[in-house]
Amino acid sequence: MKENAVATASKPVVETAAELLVKGEAHLDNQQFADALNCFEMALCLEAENPVAQRGRNRAYCQIIPRWHFEMLNDVQRNAAFEKALTNAIDSDTVVLDIGSGTGLLAMMAARAGAKETITCEMVAPLAELARETIERNGLADRIVTLDKKSTSLVVGNQMTSKANLLVTETVDCALLGEGIVPSIAHAKANLLTDDARIVPCAATVYAMVIESARLRNLNTVQTAAGFDVSLINRYATAQYFPVRLAAFEYTPLTDPFEVFHFDFAGGAIMAEQKTITVKTKREGTGHCIIFWFDMQLDEEISISNEPGSITHWEQALQCLERELPLRAGDDLVIEAEHDCHIISFKIR
Repeated sequence: MKENAVATASKPVVETAAELLVKGEAHLDNQQFADALNCFEMALCLEAENPVAQRGRNRAYCQIIPRWHFEMLNDVQRNAAFEKALTNAIDSDTVVLDIGSGTGLLAMMAARAGAKETITCEMVAPLAELARETIERNGLADRIVTLDKKSTSLVVGNQMTSKANLLVTETVDCALLGEGIVPSIAHAKANLLTDDARIVPCAATVYAMVIESARLRNLNTVQTAAGFDVSLINRYATAQYFPVRLAAFEYTPLTDPFEVFHFDFAGGAIMAEQKTITVKTKREGTGHCIIFWFDMQLDEEISISNEPGSITHWEQALQCLERELPLRAGDDLVIEAEHDCHIISFKIR
């Protein structure tokens, strides 16, 4: 009799967990990853060992928290450069603002370097909680304030007791601007930093070159497959850049590297910019793509780059030309480059 009562009582729990799993899968299909995560977490509260809920939760987390975090954290060169720059900049009167906590690594570096106070913010809620737990695990919870907010939502006198005199951020992608470093720094300078605040990184320069590589161009364009015309899919090709590890492909440089834009993060306001650059081709070939990268200056001494052949976790940025371009050695290439503080793009006349 007692066994029947237990079975009857447990049945609604099983059914509720099953319903949550169905809803979670539907949210995944609709790319509603936060909602999916909530469903799988609730299902696991009811059935802690449910393998479907565990796999679903992992799939949701993999969409919310990109995989490149692992490669970034294992990037010894990048970590050493940032730690040295922070050690150079920090003394016992330094109040640090870290934009984009991730796991809290840069904030922990700042605290270890002796900062008076460190505030770190992260807009992705699961990452903010992870940073908070990681900081506590490393015994630094009493020296670092972790906020699950975007930096542009912070207010001095509310989330921050005073303005910071050092800003550190590594909100950069392979093309430098894609994670919003320019508007983040601009807002911080206007609202969250002292007038004499130091900024790490303090500057960056973007370089590019024109290359020949049919294989790289084929990553973003197609004409035929198995004898069929499938070129209509080109309407969905990436119009701007995407990341590649250039060393993994055969390619021929058709120009020397040339400077595109310089960004002074510590100086005045950075505005959208257009410029025309003329470069000479150094050999005959077919222009397929423009590859570009950055040299990021952390301070007066320390820099880090994702130039072709570098071993940092950042890949290079690749933009395919709208059409193949036959070139001869010594040709003048007129390149129009522009950025809107978020995206860098190119056109060749």
